[in-house]
Amino acid sequence: MKTYWLIGIILLVDLTLLLVDDYFPGALGIPVWSLYAVLAVVVLISFMTHDPELEKRFALPSMLLLTIYPMLTMVLLSALGGKSQSGFSVTSPFLWLFWGLLLWLGWRDFVKQREDDMEQAD
Repeated sequence: MKTYWLIGIILLVDLTLLLVDDYFPGALGIPVWSLYAVLAVVVLISFMTHDPELEKRFALPSMLLLTIYPMLTMVLLSALGGKSQSGFSVTSPFLWLFWGLLLWLGWRDFVKQREDDMEQAD
């Protein structure tokens, strides 16, 4: 379980650094390719250490964290005067639509999983 949280923390830190580099290019002094390499390694490790029971247990909190945190980070970076170079900004209607769709799909899966668990308990 510690690996699960460590992977999550590294993912959020890497995502934050990628967003900071997008909103303030060159401010970090970190090569962008290294941030993408870390992202690829994290995804690879998460596939290798996949535990369906942990995924089921933390599905809703991790989904909320991985959708809300980037949006809040983008709002903060915009408030600090940053401008997205890639188009991932809080003014993008596509991004809000995508974000809402992700939240809805995550909630729907959570409700379905909870109903299935209740049926199995009976």
